[in-house]
Amino acid sequence: MSRRVLFVCTGNVCRSPMAEGFLRHMAEAAGVDIEVGSAGLGAMEGMRPSSHSVTAMKEEGIDISRQRSRMLTPEMVEDHTHIFGLGSGHTETIRSYFPEAQEKTFLLREFVANGLDLEVPDPIGGDLDEYRLTRNLIKEAMPSILRFVLTGDPAKPKR
Repeated sequence: MSRRVLFVCTGNVCRSPMAEGFLRHMAEAAGVDIEVGSAGLGAMEGMRPSSHSVTAMKEEGIDISRQRSRMLTPEMVEDHTHIFGLGSGHTETIRSYFPEAQEKTFLLREFVANGLDLEVPDPIGGDLDEYRLTRNLIKEAMPSILRFVLTGDPAKPKR
């Protein structure tokens, strides 16, 4: 079964491009075949990721500079096996507009958060440190996301 993962935020220039970059990098490193993309609920088509997002990800050894923003479409929702919103507003919007996607739409941090830090804050307009905080919240969720996509197991890793 082909696994196709989509990360969704608002403008598709800060948070979801970072999530896309992380999962693509991890899947390649693990040698697993996952198609990874991202989109925005209010995206302008073809925008580059924000410069701070690119810098924050370069610090992790991941280049997202060639990614481009795109608006979420019904076709994307239908074509992807897993959809992760970066904030609860994103998942609620997807589920309300695309009720058929209920079972495959998740909040990025729902498998790692302790109930308090489910949201990944939008760093747009902030300084590089705000982007690093956002990046780190996304990065923390990625091992659980990868495991869930590959196995269907949402459990937190045993430490």
